Amino acid sequence: MTEKIGKVTLDYSKYPGEDLYCDGEVEDELLKIVMDTNPEEYPRVIAERGSWPVLYHLSALRENIVEWIPMKADAKVLEVGSGCGAITGVLARKAGSVTCVELSKKRTLINAYRHRDCDNIEIHAGNFKDIEPDLPTDYDYILLIGVLEYADGYIGGSTPHEDFIRILQKHLAEKGRLVIAIENKYGLKYFAGCREDHTGGFFDGIEDYPEDKGVRTFGREGLDRLLKKVYPGERHFYYPYPDYKFMKNLYSDERLPKVGELTDNIRNFDRDRMELFNEKRVYDGLIREGSFPFFSNSFLVVLGEAVDTVYARYSNDRAPQYAICTRIERNAQNKLTVKKVPLCEAAKEHAGAGRMLETYRALTNRYEGGKLKINRCVNGSPEEPCAEFEFAAGEPLSELMDRKLSEHDTEGFYALFEEYIRRVSYANGGEQRTSLDLIFSNILVDGDDWTLIDYEWTTDEETDIRRLMYKALYCYVLENGERGVFDRSRVLGMLHLTEMDAAEIEREEIAFQKKVTGGRASLEENREKCLKIPM
Repeated sequence: MTEKIGKVTLDYSKYPGEDLYCDGEVEDELLKIVMDTNPEEYPRVIAERGSWPVLYHLSALRENIVEWIPMKADAKVLEVGSGCGAITGVLARKAGSVTCVELSKKRTLINAYRHRDCDNIEIHAGNFKDIEPDLPTDYDYILLIGVLEYADGYIGGSTPHEDFIRILQKHLAEKGRLVIAIENKYGLKYFAGCREDHTGGFFDGIEDYPEDKGVRTFGREGLDRLLKKVYPGERHFYYPYPDYKFMKNLYSDERLPKVGELTDNIRNFDRDRMELFNEKRVYDGLIREGSFPFFSNSFLVVLGEAVDTVYARYSNDRAPQYAICTRIERNAQNKLTVKKVPLCEAAKEHAGAGRMLETYRALTNRYEGGKLKINRCVNGSPEEPCAEFEFAAGEPLSELMDRKLSEHDTEGFYALFEEYIRRVSYANGGEQRTSLDLIFSNILVDGDDWTLIDYEWTTDEETDIRRLMYKALYCYVLENGERGVFDRSRVLGMLHLTEMDAAEIEREEIAFQKKVTGGRASLEENREKCLKIPM
């Protein structure tokens, strides 16, 4: 009743003999890919196939939703609804043991083959209700990632979602945590014209599922009421952005998004959508009104003690040697601190504390006596080889510039840019080290204090600072095309650059981005291929 695939154990003792859920030929395709392909080659395969299922099941970005959760090396983890193993691998790297439960045998095989080198994974095939009685009661973490909405199929009965949580609680260790990721039925993307993820219909969740198709998601308050009814402990809400499937940023009630941050809102890969309004503008208004949590596209809820992380930003759509996560955490003194964490062995040099400390000192020397502060690099943790920085207060310069443009105060916009030029141009003595990260969103403004908070990329070569200033302006417009309403010739004149200079700088930036990504297709490029959009 058991099988070994590599070092992974599969248990079929409760398998009913046939897959009650199957996506057909695409699962055969996925199985062949994971049997024949090294995981390092998955990005190439994803780009070549141009297939939503291949992207969805094999993208490393799927791991972001749980990568930030702290786990001890001996932690016991239960993953219910493990599917094709999109997050099983990161759990196996972080924890001591991972027990997976999956209804489909074909999917357990896909999971096992892609992680066959892991000796701490056990996969049970079959219905959770049949497997559950034999599971231990001391898991440190139980994960339901995209699963609670299917409780009717797993559990049945008149209150399947509540009963699901009650059953899972019996299997938690004394201080164990239950982690749930699920779409928000009132997510802004659904109002803006995306189809409901599970039913494929427009506005099905917003209309409270007029047709019962065996799946149900919840709004912020509805989900909280459900969990409060059955779970007596702490509940902590997080807001994955753009959604939990391909999360780039993780927000919390302590660190919600700021105006201007939410610009990546085209969230659909398997079906075409309508675009009924500009989601960025609506998000900005909702943020000003304090209503973002209600309209977040997805939720991640931690049941149990709070974790230290209050915000995370992932930069792992890159070549492995540059893959990092930036986290805001509460330290032992209950103060906020910022960490840059390498996401794999190859990135440890790039995000190392020694390199960041050296860069901090060089940039501090460069701007000593000027009016641009450099956010202090404190150190790296022995337990977590990363660079740690002080938490700086203020508004991003990009937000201030956005505000001037939205108010049609173009002179105010140029005044901010002129002040940026004045502060960034300063150089003390012969210090050569220059930050390549002088973009507007990396500078926080707090009264007269301007602080550069990110200096991941630097150079010791002699650099024309005016070119870096134009690069900042170019990146600012790239993030949101609506920003390009200023007089381009005027800002080039302020920098004493020509149109030819500008074109050359733009080509250099595109080449730099290709270097950072290792030539991999971006998520947007993969989306266009999945939807067969002409490029």
